[in-house]
Amino acid sequence: KQLPNPRAKANIFEILTFSWILNLFKTGQKIDLETNDLYAPLDDDKSSLLGFKFEKIWENEVTNAKRTNREPSLSRVIIRMFGGHILFYGLVQMFTETILG
Repeated sequence: KQLPNPRAKANIFEILTFSWILNLFKTGQKIDLETNDLYAPLDDDKSSLLGFKFEKIWENEVTNAKRTNREPSLSRVIIRMFGGHILFYGLVQMFTETILG
C-alpha cells in the first residue's frame, strides 16, 4: 500500500516551496528509494482521470482541426491540459527570481 500524499494536505507555502516533499528527499539521502517509499498519486493525477481528460480534449482538437482544415496538434492538447499549471509555476518562479534573486 502506498503512503498518503502529503501534497493533499499541504498549505499554500508548502506547495509553492515544495517543502511537502522534503521527507521523501531525506529518506532518499539515507537509503535507495523503493516503490513502497513513494506517495500515492493525488486523485487529480491518476492516469484514469488524466486519460479521460486527454481523450476529451483530443476529440475536441480533432473536431476543430477538421472544421478549420488543418492537422490536429498534440502540442495544442498538452498545452490545454497542463498549460495553466505550467503558467502558474512559471509566474511563481519569475516572481521568486525577481523579488528574491
